[in-house]
Amino acid sequence: MKKFIFGLSCGLMIAGSTAAFASDSIQALLFPARFEINGSAVDLGKDYQVLNVDGHAYVPVRFVAENLGANIDYDTDSQKIVIQNRPLDITDPDYKTISVGNLILTKDGDNTKVTGQLKFDGVGITQNSINALLTFYNEDNVKIGDVTISGDDFGVDAKTFVTEGKGDFRKYDAAYLNIRSVNQKVILDEPTTAYTDTKLKYSLNLPKSWMDNYRIGEMLENESNTANIHFYDRANLQYGGILFSISIWTKSDWINNGPTAKSIARLYILGEDEDRVFVMSLPGDVQFNPHDAQLTAGYKEMSDQIGKIRTSLKFVK
Repeated sequence: MKKFIFGLSCGLMIAGSTAAFASDSIQALLFPARFEINGSAVDLGKDYQVLNVDGHAYVPVRFVAENLGANIDYDTDSQKIVIQNRPLDITDPDYKTISVGNLILTKDGDNTKVTGQLKFDGVGITQNSINALLTFYNEDNVKIGDVTISGDDFGVDAKTFVTEGKGDFRKYDAAYLNIRSVNQKVILDEPTTAYTDTKLKYSLNLPKSWMDNYRIGEMLENESNTANIHFYDRANLQYGGILFSISIWTKSDWINNGPTAKSIARLYILGEDEDRVFVMSLPGDVQFNPHDAQLTAGYKEMSDQIGKIRTSLKFVK
């Protein structure tokens, strides 16, 4: 009944014009329609019905969305139906064959409900057990919530999952995936090593796979005398090779100019210490040789780890 009401109230009109009604009630007839989606016949099932209202056919939006591979949920607070149908683009850099995406976050009491999709590429079966942690950060790079994704029926087709976490983290800025086990086998994170800048008194955890493959350069802005630290892919130095940069702003300068800078560049706060704001920037142009498959793969392998590096900044004395 719940699915039927949802489909009725959110029906998709597939005829020519929009009908207006003078009251909150309508008269509808059952419409005996069959469905063919992307060349395949799809059974409507007993949970859904198609309605005929003044010559227009109304179909259950959840039925259509899910059969087109989309994720769908209803946000009670805003009274809004949300449909997501994009490539799944959240991955764990240590386990790249599993991807998550099409996230829809809604409020559920004191918790946040997360509806999303997960697919497991490169496997020949559809009954894989996966346990993962999805962590959410705000624009100040502060963790605001997390949820556990678990199930035993994931495979090469995108599978919808529903989970909950404590608090309200609907207005998140970034989400990171950590695969903890696959088919009861524990997945270990790639080992890291601390890079410490004793001059500016901060540290980052860099993947050990970066060792001997990166270099650091420091530049000073002429006007502000602010340090900009560039982390390079050593193999791609001839083509730029910048993986990311760190700049240090005063808090007042960040408050006054940060929003404008963020609107024109990919900037992310790493952390704040006293009057300093540490900001990561990602390059806006290609920093590797796109005609060399080996150099391209090496650069992308390193850049995939930047999300984890972003959350690792610590201040040292």
